[in-house]
Amino acid sequence: MAALNKQHGKTVVFVVPVGQAVIALREKIIAGQAPGLKQQNDLFADAIGHVRMPVQVLTAYCHYAVLYRRSPVGLPFAAALKNARNPDWDEKLDRLLQELAWDAVTQHPLSGVKAVKR
Repeated sequence: MAALNKQHGKTVVFVVPVGQAVIALREKIIAGQAPGLKQQNDLFADAIGHVRMPVQVLTAYCHYAVLYRRSPVGLPFAAALKNARNPDWDEKLDRLLQELAWDAVTQHPLSGVKAVKR
């Protein structure tokens, strides 16, 4: 990636750090700080790793943050999460997913996104 950016003389390749965001979510589950998610299996639909809606939404928020270089925090409640019809997956979980995505994106040096200092 660095070679491609160097070859073009500017940053043309960016990283969307979904993996880091998912790890952060898993850590929140272990700490009991993920509303609506009680165990790691709540993230996966099967034994081979197909993800459930919370991880899909987290992935979308990470991509949003990198593509638009804006925080997803404060976006409306994700329709995909709402339409999953799991009453445990509410606005609190959605807000956590937004925050985890933004943290992962702003902390990754190759995302091209820096947090705005206040």
